[in-house]
Amino acid sequence: MRNKIRVYILDDSITVTTFVSKSLSSLGYVVYADNDPNKCIKRIKEFLPDIIILDIDLNEFNGIDICRDIQEDEQLKEIPVIFLSHLTDTSTVAEGLEAGAVDYIYKPIDINQLDSRIRIILKMIDDMKDSVKLAKMNIIKASVITMHHELNQPLSVILLSTETLEKRMGNKLTDKEKKLIERIKNSLNKINDILKRFAILHENDPELIPYSSDSKMIKLPPSETSKKILIIDDEDEVRESIIDVLNEEGIDTIQSENIKDAIKLIEKGKEKISIIFCDIRIKNESGSEVFHLVRKDYPEIKFVFITGYSIPAEVKRIIREFKIPLLKKPFSRRSILSLLKKMNQ
Repeated sequence: MRNKIRVYILDDSITVTTFVSKSLSSLGYVVYADNDPNKCIKRIKEFLPDIIILDIDLNEFNGIDICRDIQEDEQLKEIPVIFLSHLTDTSTVAEGLEAGAVDYIYKPIDINQLDSRIRIILKMIDDMKDSVKLAKMNIIKASVITMHHELNQPLSVILLSTETLEKRMGNKLTDKEKKLIERIKNSLNKINDILKRFAILHENDPELIPYSSDSKMIKLPPSETSKKILIIDDEDEVRESIIDVLNEEGIDTIQSENIKDAIKLIEKGKEKISIIFCDIRIKNESGSEVFHLVRKDYPEIKFVFITGYSIPAEVKRIIREFKIPLLKKPFSRRSILSLLKKMNQ
């Protein structure tokens, strides 16, 4: 149950709103008492209550019409409405319920009864939301299991067949054919990534996002494969060599030849950067400056030092203390991929 229940009450009688406001406040509610129906929708949106109490007869205004306005508002339509009335005419009660109200309280108001009604209504709503959420999660879980079961076998066949073909053809493959095979393998990896992201969904409440004017789609968790790797080195050949290897693996990259621009890239695209490869010495600056920034402000980003020279004492301490991987020049394709594999384990 909610800790602080927020109640908006609209009644043209100050006596009624004062009584209800003081009484509910003493029971721990947060109450917004209103006596003016003009612009009440605006005030409800500003207060965002858990429940709304409306007088059905507001002199020049009709509480039933206000209830209809609430039901037609996307932001407010889920908020339950209770009517207050001294009228006992069943046709009026029926009209109020048809307009979207969930309950009626007759005047004079019994605060204990009102308190019980509010708590029961909100508990029923919370229970219903929990039931809907559970049902939705069960459907998603079943869908994930089905997709994994039905797709993993044909995906495995495609991958194994591709690798077998690549191995048999060996040096006979042209560069164009090698790239085509690499595209197939990258696409298979992306499909596997989608399946993994679906598997994560059952841990959280899935969010629906617009797909077209009349349909929606599930918002998947961020893809690890969509993350970028930042390469910082003042030597063009070094950056391009690493980028070529990573791009062939379907990994997106960004690069910088100096620390100043690298820091701007990190601050601008921090949520998209998963790993940073940084030279220990970049012209007259130390790569440790980038490491300290990342460790302090973006600890989720992994870090690799690149070196081809002797390592300064300060950087040795960092590598030892924080177990930072080291990519030594000259490096090979295998050493880059081996390093990435260890970091992703």
